[in-house]
Amino acid sequence: MSVSTASYVVWAAIGALAVALWWLSYVRPAAVAHPSEVVGRLATHPVGRVLLVLAFLWLGWHLFAR
Repeated sequence: MSVSTASYVVWAAIGALAVALWWLSYVRPAAVAHPSEVVGRLATHPVGRVLLVLAFLWLGWHLFAR
């Protein structure tokens, strides 16, 4: 397996996990918070806001700059 293939496998696993958590948040809302609630909670704390911006910057760099 090449490094490129391994990278795509990792990204696919992360994407599948994100979709599974999103789906689970709507099927069992008492067990898993909705994505908007998680982002809202992070954005209300100053350190969380900085981490959220850094995460968006990292994601944008890795998805659009390549």
